[in-house]
Amino acid sequence: MTFDGTWKLDRTENYDKFMEVMGVDGKLAAPDNQKMTIKQNGNQISFQRVGVYTPVEIIILDGKTEFRLSDASINVVGTWKLQGKKMEGNFTRKDNNKHLKIKQEIVGDEFIQTYLYEGVEAKKIFKRE
Repeated sequence: MTFDGTWKLDRTENYDKFMEVMGVDGKLAAPDNQKMTIKQNGNQISFQRVGVYTPVEIIILDGKTEFRLSDASINVVGTWKLQGKKMEGNFTRKDNNKHLKIKQEIVGDEFIQTYLYEGVEAKKIFKRE
């Protein structure tokens, strides 16, 4: 499937500011040396992160899902939609009911996660190993 593989974090854009707005110390939540293995099976995608944090998440596509952001102790609930080489998620934080949008997509040889929260956009860019 499109997202399958092991991805290593290459760089971030505006991530410290994003984490600050989320209420998390960006230095404590820095995604240094983060690797992610993604496997897709039908309408389920599993993400296994290796680095500072190592949770395994199962995401149900086109259905309600709940998970903890790997970089912070923030639980969100919402839905993912798969559209070709792109997954779009609309979530609500359980602690304050604020909206979080996440887009995950393949662009060229990169896996890009884009986050939008309270008007602040940030990206994590991964390269396939």
